[in-house]
Amino acid sequence: MVKPTTVAAAALALLVLAPPAHAHAAASAPPSPTPPSPVPALAGEPMEECPLLDPPPTAEERAEYVCGDPRLGPADLPEEGPVARLVEGYEPFGGLWPVEFLDEWYLEDQVDPDTGQTWSGWNYPEHDGFVVVDGEPVNELRALEPGTMLDRFGSPRGTFLAPAGAPFAERALPPDSLNTWPGGAEHNYNCYEVLTGVTALVGPIAPHFEQPGGGEQLLVPADELPEADGEGYVPVAELLDRGYLDQRPAEECVPPKGYDLAS
Repeated sequence: MVKPTTVAAAALALLVLAPPAHAHAAASAPPSPTPPSPVPALAGEPMEECPLLDPPPTAEERAEYVCGDPRLGPADLPEEGPVARLVEGYEPFGGLWPVEFLDEWYLEDQVDPDTGQTWSGWNYPEHDGFVVVDGEPVNELRALEPGTMLDRFGSPRGTFLAPAGAPFAERALPPDSLNTWPGGAEHNYNCYEVLTGVTALVGPIAPHFEQPGGGEQLLVPADELPEADGEGYVPVAELLDRGYLDQRPAEECVPPKGYDLAS
């Protein structure tokens, strides 16, 4: 993919194409002074690549996140440990510049038609991210037996789970899902074991966020759990509290051959 010419390269091209100085010797007006070279927003990053942040990112943020922007994920992907294996071959922006990626997938200043409140956030897929065929999401109810290993990039407040050890790109998640948040798990990765059998809605993940998807995801419907609070899908935190899941070390979720959710 050919990328836009940097400002520095454009300035050099103008300098090469400019007529020699002696061509203006007879002119009455003095030549225009050479404009100063623009300074990139972030050292080492082309100006086109990074979003313009206000206020600008701190040095610590630049070191921690791509372009100093937490939305774009960690500046360096892990090279060792369980998560390192899950991000092998992962291309965070699918060939787009970071700023292009945000323009495509991050919604700014949206107005909720019901409340009138303004919000910003990721443009998540419809149908809970399941593959859709002929307008219908592809999924099925499946019994999860005790001993099944599941994992999740995200806090226990969320509802989505996956077969333990699935590659990150197959989950079609936004890049900030790999951030290590204060008080959270390293690279946001949590590993669980099923202690008590439970029924989950399972199906293939649709491509999204410039990622191929193709892995499996699961959600536990509230109506499949008699003691569940509320409607919709049961949060992981509730599954932990009620003894359906148990938190396990991350290493247990990334074995050499991974796990699957065989029916």
